[in-house]
Amino acid sequence: MISKGLKKYISNPVIGLLPFILYIVLHALQMYEEYAIAIAVLVAIGGEILVRLFYRTRGFSMSFYISGIALLITFLAWILTNEYVAKIHTYIVVCEIIIITLFMVLRASKTYVSTVFFRKKSSFQKALLGEYYASVALIQYLLTIHIFCIILYRQLVFNNHVKVWEMLIFCVAPIVILLAISIYQAVKVSKLASKLKREEWLPIVTEKGEVTGKIAKCVSMNMKNRFLHPIVRVALVSKSKVYLQERAVDDILSPGKLDYPFEKYMLFNHEINLAARNSIKQMIGDNINVSLRFILKYVFENDNTKRLIFLFVAEVDNEDMVKREGKMGGKFWTVKQMEEAFADEIFSECFELEFEYLKNMVLMKSDITLNN
Repeated sequence: MISKGLKKYISNPVIGLLPFILYIVLHALQMYEEYAIAIAVLVAIGGEILVRLFYRTRGFSMSFYISGIALLITFLAWILTNEYVAKIHTYIVVCEIIIITLFMVLRASKTYVSTVFFRKKSSFQKALLGEYYASVALIQYLLTIHIFCIILYRQLVFNNHVKVWEMLIFCVAPIVILLAISIYQAVKVSKLASKLKREEWLPIVTEKGEVTGKIAKCVSMNMKNRFLHPIVRVALVSKSKVYLQERAVDDILSPGKLDYPFEKYMLFNHEINLAARNSIKQMIGDNINVSLRFILKYVFENDNTKRLIFLFVAEVDNEDMVKREGKMGGKFWTVKQMEEAFADEIFSECFELEFEYLKNMVLMKSDITLNN
C-alpha cells in the first residue's frame, strides 16, 4: 500500500504515461517493436487497476487509459503497415500523436469528470483534479511542440542521419519533457498540500446558524456575498465605557473606522464561546480576568461581505488593566462621547447597528449598577 504522504502524487498525469516512456526505452534498446508495445500495454492495464483500487475512482487513472489506447492503436498500425514503413522511429511518433489527441479529448471532458467522479470527494482531491488538468494541458502543448520539431527535422535532414541525434530527438526528448513535467507537478502538489494544510476553513451557515458545509477562507473572500459565515465580535467594556480603535486600512469592512478590536471568523468545527475567548486572549493576553457573555446575533450584509454576527461582551473591572500597546491602540469611550461623534461617521457599520442595543442592554445598566 502506498503511504498517505505519497498518495497525493498519484494525481500526476505523467504517472499514467509511464507505459509510453517504457515503450520508448524498450524501443531504444532495440527490442522487437511488437514486444515493446505489448509489454507497455500490459503495464498500462496493471497501472490503471492499481490506481483505481488505491483511489477507488477512475479519475486519476485516466492517463493510463490514454496510454493503453494509444499503444493499442499503435500496435494495430504496426500490424497493418510494418512491411511498408522503413523509418525506425515512426511508431513512437504515431503513439505520441495519438496521446496528444486523446489529451485534447480529456481536457474537454473536465466538467464531466468533475461531476461524475469528484462530486463527493474532498476539497483537497478536487484541488488535485485542477492541478491534474493543468499538467495535462502542459503535456499536450509540449508534446505538440516536440512533434513539430520532429517534422522540421525530417523535412530539413535528407541524408547522413546521425543516429545519436535521432535518438536524442525521437527518444530522449519526449522522456525529458515528461520527466520535467512530472517534477514540476510534484512540486506544485507539494506546495498545494502545504497551503491547504495551513488554510483556514470557514463553515457555511444559514441565517439560523445551521452549518451546511465548509469552504477555504481565501476562496470565500474572493466570492464576497455568495456564502454566509459566522463572525465573533467582542465588545470590551469597563463599567459604562467600551474600548474602540481603528480597523485595519485594508479591511474588507469599514476600513479605518472605529470599532471593537476583537473580531474573528469562527472556523469550521470550532466552538463559538472558545472563538470569542481566543479573540480576547490574542489581544490582551491570558493574565487579565475577563467575564464573557453572549448578547446578540444578527445577519449583516453590504456590497462587500455577508456575515452572521455573534456579539459578546467582555467586562473588566478596571480599564487601567488593559495595556495600550502592541495590537491595542485605542481607548475607552463613554456613551456621551460616542453619541457626540456619531454625526462624524467615524464608526464602523456594524458598530453603528449594535450601539443602541449595547448602550441599553450593557452600558446603561453598568451606570445604574454604579449609581446604586
